Amino acid sequence: MKKRKLYCGIDVSSETLDICYETSEGDKVHKQVKNDKTGFMIILKQCRGDYHFIMESTGIYHTSLMFYLHEQNKVYSVINALQIKRYIQMHLERNKSDKKDARRICEYGIDRSPEPTEMPDLAYFECRSLNNAIDDLTKEITKLTNQIHSISRAPFDTQTIIRSYRSLILKLEKEKKKMDFRLQEKLKEWQPELMELVQTVKGIGKRAASELIIYTRGFKNMTSYRQLISYAGLSPVEFSSGSSIKGRVKICKQGGKKLRHILYMGALNAKVTNRACRELYERLVARGKNKKAAIIAVCNKLLKQVFGVVKNKRAYEDNYQLNFNLIYFIWFFTQFMLPACAIYAVFFKSVSCPTKSCNEK
Repeated sequence: MKKRKLYCGIDVSSETLDICYETSEGDKVHKQVKNDKTGFMIILKQCRGDYHFIMESTGIYHTSLMFYLHEQNKVYSVINALQIKRYIQMHLERNKSDKKDARRICEYGIDRSPEPTEMPDLAYFECRSLNNAIDDLTKEITKLTNQIHSISRAPFDTQTIIRSYRSLILKLEKEKKKMDFRLQEKLKEWQPELMELVQTVKGIGKRAASELIIYTRGFKNMTSYRQLISYAGLSPVEFSSGSSIKGRVKICKQGGKKLRHILYMGALNAKVTNRACRELYERLVARGKNKKAAIIAVCNKLLKQVFGVVKNKRAYEDNYQLNFNLIYFIWFFTQFMLPACAIYAVFFKSVSCPTKSCNEK
């Protein structure tokens, strides 16, 4: 008789790991270990056999365990934290503790049997860390700039504070440039072809291309542009029920907030420089659509263009439709018009020849 796969749920925190694993008899056992290599070894010692490890994504704290399980050739799944939260709420759980969460994560694995997670490339983690650091520095620069703007309006002397803040901004901008340069180098080593292709789309710059490649892990497992739009949180959602609830359609926003922001800024440029996006924007505004809604439509258009470029591995052409129409016209002319002209010429010659011979006689 084939043994069924056993599951081990792991609740991750910065210092400890709470595990709940099921035994072959069906019992569930709880144990708490440290979030380090010693704790990882204890987990594998307790969970001998064919175990599937389930954990939720917790930013950086789960990555060490994930790398260790991958090195040991163990099956594991990293689940979106929102899915685990909704699963616990579905069971009307009133209390919350690390021990209870580990048990629910184990039950989630037993009920849902999630697909194993594929380990991304090491370069992906390096690029993601650099990208997050650049985003943090940008926020700090914006924060200090806003503080300078507000404190400069004070009715007393604040020049010392302003000089200090400006000095910090210069240092942060210098570090940001270094990190951005390093990120571009890493991306060219990891995904050189994608970096070139994505940037051929007008409205997508280095920053947007970097964010798209990192967020989608190099467009891995992307089978349609709808997936890409959903990843960015730009897919439309409806909220209505019966005759009483009639919510208006809006974007879901369950996706990359940072990616969505960068795409929005890129769309402002694309509605001027990108021919297809400009025509779409002008057509929607002419119909009476809100300008912001038209910009969101341009964001979706940009993602469609990016997906087409990546899928076909061909640089974006702004006048592709015009060139296609010209090629089609030439093909139609050579296939149908030229033969028709030749037939007409032969027919006219055969008709005119007897007349000419009769006139000569």
